[in-house]
Amino acid sequence: MRARSLLTTGALGLAVLAGGLIASAPEPLAAQIGRGTAAGTTRKATTVAALVRYPFYFHTQPIRVRGLASEKDGQFQLEHEAAKVWLAPGGTGRLPDAGKESEITGLYLDVGRLDRSDARVSADFSALSQKVLKRDWPAPGELLVVVVDSAVAAEAMVAPSVRNLALDPGRYIEAEVTVVGRFRGKNLYGDMPEAAGKGRFDFVLQSADASIWITGRRPKGDGFDLNVENRIDTGRWLEVAGVVKEERGMAVLEATAIRVGRPPAESTPEAVVKVPVALPPPEVVFSAPTQGETDVEPDAKIRVQFSRDVREESLKGGIAIAYAGVSAPPPAFTVRYDAGRRVAEIIFAARLSPFANVQVVLKDSILGTDGQAMRPYTLAFTVGS
Repeated sequence: MRARSLLTTGALGLAVLAGGLIASAPEPLAAQIGRGTAAGTTRKATTVAALVRYPFYFHTQPIRVRGLASEKDGQFQLEHEAAKVWLAPGGTGRLPDAGKESEITGLYLDVGRLDRSDARVSADFSALSQKVLKRDWPAPGELLVVVVDSAVAAEAMVAPSVRNLALDPGRYIEAEVTVVGRFRGKNLYGDMPEAAGKGRFDFVLQSADASIWITGRRPKGDGFDLNVENRIDTGRWLEVAGVVKEERGMAVLEATAIRVGRPPAESTPEAVVKVPVALPPPEVVFSAPTQGETDVEPDAKIRVQFSRDVREESLKGGIAIAYAGVSAPPPAFTVRYDAGRRVAEIIFAARLSPFANVQVVLKDSILGTDGQAMRPYTLAFTVGS
């Protein structure tokens, strides 16, 4: 991963391909899944419910998910707690056994967001779209597919862990558990699709390919006091005890105690391949503060995550910030871009004005790595006292 850099201003397919080239004669998508390489991204352990609720966030991401596999007329699905996604064979060509609980790894695609003219994908999904929707190609959100890399029988979950909670929070609802993970701040790395929205000290706990939200307690204890907005505090291992909840398909642990922890045996994220497919323009998939949020801290940083990688140099001049209805400008700011997480972090030189209505405009001059202009986006929030 290349180092983060700092861009300064006074106002305002896929990023990493093995070898950096796309073959002139594209293969079918299924043939490209599962080929190992050092270049890639990290997998996300999640639920079927979250895949359905946040297709834009997970689109083109390698994922791990559990559920009951089913088959009808040759078409496979994975279901968990009434949420369903379709399954397509990947590099191994193997799908899970119907009627059995399975744990699947693969590439998640919101097919309607792909360019249907791309030969790498149209042959694989147009037939499925015809069977399911009775038309040649779906709209965004209509055909959600996991291209299966591996499928194994789901082992029984006994001991709670960050991964087990992330994969099946319903299994532990209202249970008192203790888990160990790495402190990641207030979703500073875009590990989760949406904010927990419980309190100002909510933070993400991550281990291996899984992440959960921790709420209810400040990350502070004997010998540590961590800032949820500061990346320099991330990476510390914490042991968190609490009660398990599920919010919008995401695992949430309401903490009752937090102390320093030690890394578990399985704590290193797994590097996997992203598959080169033609993609639509970059879009914003997550922000902190969230859209319409009120009582934002005056010294808060702004983080925006893109649906795919953007050209770092295009961020300079591509972001404008203003106070709505006020002629006075907000403070000057810098933009730091984390290419590995596709996150732009905006840092102000001074505190924002209390009770100000802030508008952050991301312009179409921000470009994807393939040169496509992003869809313009405006984030609006209100500063507290």
